[in-house]
Amino acid sequence: MSDALPAPLLGAVAALARVPRLLVGVDYDGTLSPIVEDPSAAVPLPEAVAALRALSALPGTDVVVVSGRGLRELGALSGLEDEPGVRLVGSHGCEFEPGVLRSADHRADDRKDAVAEDVARIVSGVAGVLVEPKPTGVAVHVRLASRDDARRVLDLLRAGPASRDGVTATEGKEVLELSVVHADKGEALDVVREESGADAVLFVGDDVTDENAFRRLRAGDVGVKVGSGETLAGHRVADPASVAVLLSALADARRGRAAAGRSAG
Repeated sequence: MSDALPAPLLGAVAALARVPRLLVGVDYDGTLSPIVEDPSAAVPLPEAVAALRALSALPGTDVVVVSGRGLRELGALSGLEDEPGVRLVGSHGCEFEPGVLRSADHRADDRKDAVAEDVARIVSGVAGVLVEPKPTGVAVHVRLASRDDARRVLDLLRAGPASRDGVTATEGKEVLELSVVHADKGEALDVVREESGADAVLFVGDDVTDENAFRRLRAGDVGVKVGSGETLAGHRVADPASVAVLLSALADARRGRAAAGRSAG
């Protein structure tokens, strides 16, 4: 099935297979899991999970999932919370341990309460708007709202709670996330890179927040954008099913290199 991948990406996979120590980083929603109307129903493709497990079992290979979801929710939805070889990082990179937020200050809880009150007032009575509480703040999904209601709600959020001091607004696909702590997937990826001692990194993601990770990639690293839209990534695949193919191809290639090395020894 790897022949479904573009030739330049297959070449990048071959190069990554030869790296002594590799870090494989992936986003969750829209990458391992297809985008769905109800965020609580987003489950990963079994083929993608199997590929991550296969990669994590290979020598010199580390795997991390970096998501905007809270860490506990990410673990429960992905089914990877007890997977020893797969590391999970939640809340766009600032939650490495459940309930512990990096970059949070003593006023973060107050800001979070104020933002929640603002959001509740703005979305009250608007059909199709889903408010998702998160450890770092709140995400407002407008995918199911009418286009007029969606535009109006997003405009009010940008002009209101998003403009508060200490609040960061992140635009996603039919969602606006309001966070009361600094979060950056690129910084999180750098932390894991340094801890793992990786010689190269593969990062795969589909959303605006994943661009922070692509921005941190170095020479020899590989970035893969899922779906359409502008990106800093050097490669692109169509959808989560293609991500599963990519991860499986990398696992096969890296397993083959490891086997060849053992035979040569």
